[in-house]
Amino acid sequence: MKQIINLVITAGFVLALTASPSRAQDVGFTSAWPGLTADQRVEVQGFGEDFKTFLGQAKSEMLFVRHATTFAEAQGFRKWDADAAGAPAPGSRWYAINRDRTIVLFVVGTEPMANGFRIVNTHIDSPRIEFKTRPFRESQQAVLIDTQVHGGIKNYQWANVPLAITGRVDRADGSTVWIDIGNTPGDPVLLITDLAPHVDRDFRNRTYTEVIRTEELDPIAATLPPDAAAGQKSATERLLALLREKYGVTAVDLLSADLQIVPATPPRDVGLDRALVGAYGQDDRATAYVSLRAIADVKTPRYTAMAYAVNNEEVGSWNTGVNSEWFNTLVSEVMARQAGGTFSELARRRAYARTQVLVSDCTTALNPLFPQPQNLNLTSRLGYGLVVKEYGAGRETNSEFFARMRGVFDRAGVRWQTHSYDAGYGGGTIAAWFAGQNMDVMDVGIGIVSMHSPFEVSSKVDLWSLRRGFAAFFAN
Repeated sequence: MKQIINLVITAGFVLALTASPSRAQDVGFTSAWPGLTADQRVEVQGFGEDFKTFLGQAKSEMLFVRHATTFAEAQGFRKWDADAAGAPAPGSRWYAINRDRTIVLFVVGTEPMANGFRIVNTHIDSPRIEFKTRPFRESQQAVLIDTQVHGGIKNYQWANVPLAITGRVDRADGSTVWIDIGNTPGDPVLLITDLAPHVDRDFRNRTYTEVIRTEELDPIAATLPPDAAAGQKSATERLLALLREKYGVTAVDLLSADLQIVPATPPRDVGLDRALVGAYGQDDRATAYVSLRAIADVKTPRYTAMAYAVNNEEVGSWNTGVNSEWFNTLVSEVMARQAGGTFSELARRRAYARTQVLVSDCTTALNPLFPQPQNLNLTSRLGYGLVVKEYGAGRETNSEFFARMRGVFDRAGVRWQTHSYDAGYGGGTIAAWFAGQNMDVMDVGIGIVSMHSPFEVSSKVDLWSLRRGFAAFFAN
């Protein structure tokens, strides 16, 4: 009889969970907006303006690092010097950069790093189009840029969108030319053209994944014919002459270039109520910016606080990504200075075991136009606060660390929600690297609509909530 009663109770509990039309009715997840005071609403909107300004400037990982460095120095952070004498003082503020594409800001705690530290990790590369090494080809008297794709995009979304060029050209003499064209008002832009409905009859049987094929993502770079008086034989030669005159860059120099093609569209408010932000690159420079703002508010923490922004999450690590030994080296340097110049690999491994990490990235919030792929009981929603991502299959935080962080967020009054996918759906996470170092790790972030498109959408209150969540974590 006792077994029957238990079975009935269990069945009733499961039925109660599955019968709920939304997760909000299960555990109290609701919109964060109604709970804001008048002052907090002003704060949310102000933070949104700061966010738009920064994201409009930082349209690549290299631009992010450049502007983050300016921000850090204005906030009293100094460039890390591994060879300096003495232990860094508690409360001292430092930054370190790896190859212009990765940056760490950290504030030294009163506890030595051997006792563990606190990391907020983000990535700062976003899906985009890139120059190939020999980028120019001619078609019907127009010069096109031959491109390749970084990360997962829907190709058709990049057609008929004003595009900009950003990046660097490294020359054999050791000099670097930085290029940014299309992001300043009055600049020319690039465009990937599309067919008009009057003449696309022969292309209408293409599936949506091939409306624009990857090898067709070639924007117009120039259309003027060659200048015969200057000895030019092709439109490409005329374009190369322009680049040589303006930037001192030759065709050979382009072989060693890192040039990216990104949307020229500036960030804007979305919706008449100005509750949302639309901008390119929110996945994942949005949470990276929030981490900068959060660590700038840290004074003298108990445990060293680190905001660590890496490159190449969208495509694989390489030497500026999370798998690089660069971060291990930086931690070793700090620990060595704290230990009077000595270092132990075992001490670092034990420090990692005492370390807590929030790996922060964006996730796919419920799309009001296309809710069908999402499980309404599980998905995150715009405006409900920061998101704890529980992806399952060995890609979620240990229950005891989740419980600890629940307490941290709740005591600080931080609004949060969870997100999970049904089988067959979902993205990846770089949290596995930190977990592999035996750290306590949780995936958090914000929900995004139109993710990986040229104009992603987030909620201002979610960004604000994430900042408060990071602050509570660093103070824990």
